[in-house]
Amino acid sequence: MSKAHPADYTTTDVLVTTASRAGVTTIAHYRTVNRRYHRTANAKGKAKVPYYISGATPGYRVVVDVYVSRAGRKGACKTSFTPHR
Repeated sequence: MSKAHPADYTTTDVLVTTASRAGVTTIAHYRTVNRRYHRTANAKGKAKVPYYISGATPGYRVVVDVYVSRAGRKGACKTSFTPHR
């Protein structure tokens, strides 16, 4: 995460390093909703997935599932952030 404790009305990025041109899916599990985004990593295997924080529950830890895949191979991990006012 670019910011582990983002303020309301700011953006935090999920920063992913994977294989070149791999597909990247992130799912952020907020208190009342899940947000899913898809990206493709660049030639160096880097992907940045922005999450805009707007009205998220302050102090609630948002877990983000990260999935990557390329040529039939898959991987997964988790990260998190905790919004504040």
